[in-house]
Amino acid sequence: MITNDQLAGIVLCGGSSRRMGQEKYQLPFLGETLLQRICRIVRPEVSQILIVAAANQQILLSGSSVEVLRDDLPGAGPLAGIGQALRHLQTSASSPVAGFVTSCDVPLLRAAVINCLRMHLTHEFDAVVIRDQGFSWPLCAVYRVTAANTAADLLKSGQRRAAALAENLRTCWLSLEVIREVDPNLACLMNCNTPADVEAALRHQCKFSSEA
Repeated sequence: MITNDQLAGIVLCGGSSRRMGQEKYQLPFLGETLLQRICRIVRPEVSQILIVAAANQQILLSGSSVEVLRDDLPGAGPLAGIGQALRHLQTSASSPVAGFVTSCDVPLLRAAVINCLRMHLTHEFDAVVIRDQGFSWPLCAVYRVTAANTAADLLKSGQRRAAALAENLRTCWLSLEVIREVDPNLACLMNCNTPADVEAALRHQCKFSSEA
């Protein structure tokens, strides 16, 4: 198991948002943008945050623990972003062992989920990824920084699926039952691709906040 100090946060906000009608990372959600919300949730659980963004995206977040990387392979998808971030972390002054990867469109992410994934990264594994009946969530996962090499090899071979990275690593696959122990409604896996998705996430957050 690794500690919080050995874990960096990787937030992917590149890519198009055609179904949303505007950039996802700028969407408001309970008084802050989706990107601000994700970074606020992730920051206490990691040593630093890397935001991987497209060249034309205006990222207004700042701070000594937040760094913005611009896509070096535009249009190559999240696998390229993950690989770029992990490669960058290999030379980071804080020397993180691994990175927690998330996207900017999961406003109901919980710190407890990040810690659950982190605690399952033992010495025999290179990644911890949620999987259910053959479907995996590669953008809610922890990867060792050394996985950058595998990501590069996959990209060179023409592979673009983010899920392919975990499939080619020593991966600890976590069931949904394990995640439900820290997130009973699996809200951390509710990503927002349309305005209707954002409304559903808002209703979910308000409902369970009022019941708490």
